[in-house]
Amino acid sequence: MEVSIVLKSDPFSWKAIQAFKIACALSLKTKTFFIALKEGVYFLTDWDPVALGYENFKGYEYNQENLVFLVEEDDFKIRNLSEDKIWAKDLKVEFTDEERIAEILEKSQVVGVW
Repeated sequence: MEVSIVLKSDPFSWKAIQAFKIACALSLKTKTFFIALKEGVYFLTDWDPVALGYENFKGYEYNQENLVFLVEEDDFKIRNLSEDKIWAKDLKVEFTDEERIAEILEKSQVVGVW
């Protein structure tokens, strides 16, 4: 079974953190893709959730073999973001195009969109 969680907006919100929490929990049992599109790519930047009044999501438990962080490459580049500024250093982070993301979404049995 494959699951995709898509974050396309509100990257600095409780919704984004909950989406990531769900992805981490699902990865303990199944292959999970956390997909960042559009404004969602800012979720990868090295921001401080605690300073905004949220819990620190960077320490959530997950299965490294099952959790893949997919980032729409053009959305990332258009915003002048840099790979060396992302916090997800120990996660599998793949920069890819929208065609590959579409393929993954099509074959996923469950898709959640935030």
